[in-house]
Amino acid sequence: MDATDTPNTPNAAGPPDAANAANAANAPDTASGAPDADALHRPGYYTRKLGRFGPLMLIGTLSWSVPSGAFGTLSQALFAEMDPAAKIRMAAIAATIASISGAVAVVIGGLASDRTRSRFGRRKPWLLAGSVFAAAAMLVVPFTNSFAVVVTLFACQQIGCNILVAGLSALLPDHVHKNLLGRASALSGLGNLLGGALGGLVAAGLIAVPKIGLAITPWTMVVAAVLLCWLLPTIPSQGQAVEPLSLASIAKSLRPPGDRDFWLVFSGRVCFLLGLLTTFAYQLYILTDYFRADEATTQGMIALSGILLAVGAGVFTVVMGPLSDRVGRRKPFVIGAGIVGAAGVALLLTSHNVVVFPISIAALSMAYGTFISVDQAMMVQVLPNRQNAARDLGFLTVANTAPGIVAPGLAGLLVTLAGYPAVFVGGLILTAASGAFLISVKRVR
Repeated sequence: MDATDTPNTPNAAGPPDAANAANAANAPDTASGAPDADALHRPGYYTRKLGRFGPLMLIGTLSWSVPSGAFGTLSQALFAEMDPAAKIRMAAIAATIASISGAVAVVIGGLASDRTRSRFGRRKPWLLAGSVFAAAAMLVVPFTNSFAVVVTLFACQQIGCNILVAGLSALLPDHVHKNLLGRASALSGLGNLLGGALGGLVAAGLIAVPKIGLAITPWTMVVAAVLLCWLLPTIPSQGQAVEPLSLASIAKSLRPPGDRDFWLVFSGRVCFLLGLLTTFAYQLYILTDYFRADEATTQGMIALSGILLAVGAGVFTVVMGPLSDRVGRRKPFVIGAGIVGAAGVALLLTSHNVVVFPISIAALSMAYGTFISVDQAMMVQVLPNRQNAARDLGFLTVANTAPGIVAPGLAGLLVTLAGYPAVFVGGLILTAASGAFLISVKRVR
C-alpha cells in the first residue's frame, strides 16, 4: 500500500469515546491488520490520490477487454475455416449463446462474491477463479472441430470472464471513496478503449491461426488477476454477517433491487449504448448504400472513423472523469454526453454528403468518452446496499451486454421497414432518452 493510501489511526486502543470517535472511525482493523470494509468509504483512507489502485484498475479492465476485442474477429475466422457456407449462422449462434451466458454469470458471480467469507476477502478468490476458468476453457479450442464443443467453450469463457468482471467492478465501492470515483472510472474506461484497440491488433496478427489466438489471448486475465490479488490490500471477510444459504435466500438475493435511482441509471446506460450501437451496427452499409461512397472512400472513412473514435474517446475519458471529481458532479457530464451523442447522430440526417460521417463520428467519440468516464462512478453512487455491490453492479453490467445483442436486429428491422433514416432517428431518440432518464436521478448531483 502506498504511503498516501494509509488509513488514519486512532490515538488509543479500545472503544472510541466522544473525543476520539472521528479518528477511530478511520482506524484499521487491529485484529487482522487490514482496514475494515466500512472504513474504506470514509474520507481519509485514500487521503490524496488513488495510489496503486488506479493503474491496477486500468490493467484489470484492459485484461478482459483485449480478448473481448479480439474474439469477434478470431471466432469469425474460425467458423470460416470450419464451414464457409454456414459461417454467418454459426457466428450468430455462438455470439448469442456466449452473450446470454455472460449476462447470467455476471449476476450470479456477483452474488457469489458478495456472499464469500474468507481471509482473502470477498473479491480476490473470484478474480482468480473466473480468469483461470475462462483461459482454461479456451485452451481446448485448438483440439476440437465440433461446433457444439466450440460454442460450449465460448460460453464457458464468457462465464469466467464475467465472473472476473463482477469482482473487478465491485473493487470500486470496496476501495474507492466517492470523491475519487471519477478518476477510477476514467481509468477503467480508458482500459476498455485501449483493450478493444489492442484486441483488434491481436486479432489482425493471429487471424491466420484463429485457434491459437483464441487459446492464448484470455491469459491476459490470469496475469491481471494475479497482480490484483498480490498488490491490492486484502479486506478479510470471515467476520462479516451473511444470511444462511437456502433456496429462499438465493431467490431473494437474485431478485433485482427495487431502487428507483438504480433503474434510472440502468435505463440511461441501456439507451445511450443502444442508440450508438444501433446507429452504427452496419457502418459499412451506411457508407456504401446511404452515402453511396466508392470502395476507396469507404475504406478511408472506416480507417478515419477508427482513429477519431480512439483519439476522441480516449482524450475525453481521461479528462472528464477527473473533472467530474473536481466539480463534485456526475449528472451534467452524462446528460451532456447524451445531448452531444444525439446531435452527432442527427448530423447523419442532414446530408448525403459523406463528409458528415467523420464529423458525426467525432461528436460521438466525445460523447462516448465522456459517458464511460463518469457512468461507472455514477453506478457506484446509486448502489442501494454496499453489501450486495457485486450483484447489483452485475445487473448494471447487463446494460452493457444487452445493447450489443439487440442493436443489430433492431437496426436491421428499421432499415427493412423505412431505410437508414429510420435507423438514425431511432438512434437519436435512444441517445437523447438516456439524458432524460439520468436527469431524474436524485442521489447523485
